[in-house]
Amino acid sequence: MAALVSKIEVHCPECGHAQMESENFLSTVCRSCSFYFKSSLASGGAKKRAKRATIQKRELTCADCGAVQMVAEEAQSSSCIECGRHLELGHREIAGEHLGNLSLEGELLIGPKGNFGGAKGRAARIVLQGRASGFLEGAEWLRVEGQSKMRAGARGGQLVIQEGASLEAGDLLQFDSGEVLGELRCGTARFAGALRVGPKGKIVAEKIFFGDLTVERGGRVACLGEAHPRMSERESEASRSEGETGIGATTD
Repeated sequence: MAALVSKIEVHCPECGHAQMESENFLSTVCRSCSFYFKSSLASGGAKKRAKRATIQKRELTCADCGAVQMVAEEAQSSSCIECGRHLELGHREIAGEHLGNLSLEGELLIGPKGNFGGAKGRAARIVLQGRASGFLEGAEWLRVEGQSKMRAGARGGQLVIQEGASLEAGDLLQFDSGEVLGELRCGTARFAGALRVGPKGKIVAEKIFFGDLTVERGGRVACLGEAHPRMSERESEASRSEGETGIGATTD
C-alpha cells in the first residue's frame, strides 16, 4: 500500500484562491486563475528575497573628492564610485612601528609605544598617545592623550590636548579650533576659529593664529599671537590697526 502524502493548504498570491498541495511542493499553478507561483522552499523564492532586503546601509563621503555613496553597515572597505579611491571603513590601532600610509573613515589610535612612520595618515578621528613621524590629518578631531611628538605637521577639525598630556610638533599645525588642557610646544599653529587654553594648559610657540583666544585662570601662553583676519572685525578699531600682538602671559 502506497504511503499517504501529507498536504497543506496554499493560497494563490494573484487571486487568493485556496487549494491543497503536497507539503514539499516547489511550484504549482492556481486552479482558479492559472497563475504560476513558487513555494518558499524553491530557490530564489520569497525567503531568499526577504534576506537581501534586511541589509542595512549607511552614507559614506569620500575624503578626497566628496562623492557620497551608500555602503553596507558591516562593510570594512569600499571604493569611491567617482575617483576610485580605496576607502577603509573600520578602525585601526598602531601599537608599534607603522611605515605605510593610512586612510580611514573610522578612528585611528596610535598607542603609547606606537609610531606612525608613513608619509600621511588620515582618519575621521585620531587618538595620539605615542609618536608620528609622518603628517596626520584628523578630519573631525585629533586628540592627544600622552607625551607625544610629531616630526611633521598636522591638520583637521579640532585639536584637543588632554590634561596631563603634551604635544611637541616640529612643523605647522592647522586646525579649525583648539582646546589645550595640557601642554603644546610648536613652531607655528593656525586655528581658524576658537582657541581655548584651560586652567592647567600651556602653549609655548613661535607664533599662533586664532579667531578667538580664551585663556582661563591659571593657563599660560608664551608666543607671538595674531588674530585671524576673518575674525578681526569683532575686535576694536585699535586692535585691527595694531594687527599683530605679542603674547607672553600667565593668568592667575
